[in-house]
Amino acid sequence: MRVSTLFLMTGLVLIVLGVAAITNPFATSLALTTFVGILFLIAGVVQAWLAFNDRDGAHRAWHGLIALLNIVVGVWLIADPMSGTVSLAAVVGVLFLLMGALRLLIGLRLAAPRLRWMLVLSGAVSILLGLLIFAAFDQIATQILGLLLGIQLLADGVGLAALGFASRDS
Repeated sequence: MRVSTLFLMTGLVLIVLGVAAITNPFATSLALTTFVGILFLIAGVVQAWLAFNDRDGAHRAWHGLIALLNIVVGVWLIADPMSGTVSLAAVVGVLFLLMGALRLLIGLRLAAPRLRWMLVLSGAVSILLGLLIFAAFDQIATQILGLLLGIQLLADGVGLAALGFASRDS
């Protein structure tokens, strides 16, 4: 199979998944929260294994504490994905605000004026998205994760499909 065909097929699958996620962002958000809970649970089990296999015992307590926290968060997200989705949406909103502010500050201090506008614009968009999340938090908290994932899958799919078409022409 040619690389261009693989890019194109992968891109089309991601486009379909992105459209499906955007079509039903609530279900996608719950599924994403459950998946994140499973990852936390797996990380907690691995960390617990490290705690029990720490030969010198110097870091056993830290490994054990981190394992316990990961397992608790994992079980909580799996057992109650609705409240987990709302909590993760708040984290995403805060992350957008913080990363946007950081990009904005870096952009304003950047010596290269040609690149400055890109960072300033990127930071401003992230801050705007964070503010929009919190401005309508009651209405969108259970759907924002699915919507963002759908947009990301769609963008990745279009990008990979474009790479597939471009590599066929060359």
